[in-house]
Amino acid sequence: MRDLVRWALPGLVLVAPLSWLLGAGAPPWPFWLAAAPVLGFVLHQSVRTWWEGRENGFRNRRRPALALIIERGNLSQRADSGDLAYQVYEVVFYQRADWQAARDHAHRCWDVVFLCWSMSFAAAVGGGLSVLALPQRPLLAVCYLLAALPAMFILRRKGWQTYDALQLFDRALVLAHWPLYEAALRAMTGTESGREGVPA
Repeated sequence: MRDLVRWALPGLVLVAPLSWLLGAGAPPWPFWLAAAPVLGFVLHQSVRTWWEGRENGFRNRRRPALALIIERGNLSQRADSGDLAYQVYEVVFYQRADWQAARDHAHRCWDVVFLCWSMSFAAAVGGGLSVLALPQRPLLAVCYLLAALPAMFILRRKGWQTYDALQLFDRALVLAHWPLYEAALRAMTGTESGREGVPA
């Protein structure tokens, strides 16, 4: 149900300008309400695809938590340092039953990040559709633009603020429990801590 709501919200942003653009041939409102989650899912997945293709997304070696693992594990000379640090991060983060609250918090933050970015993207697309719909519904299209353009920037900024806060949380978790991450890194690489990436 939560996923349905998360997908429907960005889709609903597009419903009005799409219906205006289609004019008299637009389907009735029940159709648009049913289509909103589908539209929102497409927007959400578009944003996810953009994120995961942007400097390796979750595996970006500049993510503060991964950068800390790379620094403390002396992995900077490895070409796959981001991938390896991500594996270490994920293994430790998901193997401990007593970290469920931390996992729930991180998942909620990621949900907020992608929801804000998806709705910002939807506002941008909706703004473009409203411009095209100006001849059919000039007053409504202008009102939509006046609301959508500020919302686009506000939601994008909110998404980045939540993302930045989540990165601080991730890094603090790694820092506070470094021995667990160090042990996981040693198990994966078969090396002693501090020796990985250092020539013999």
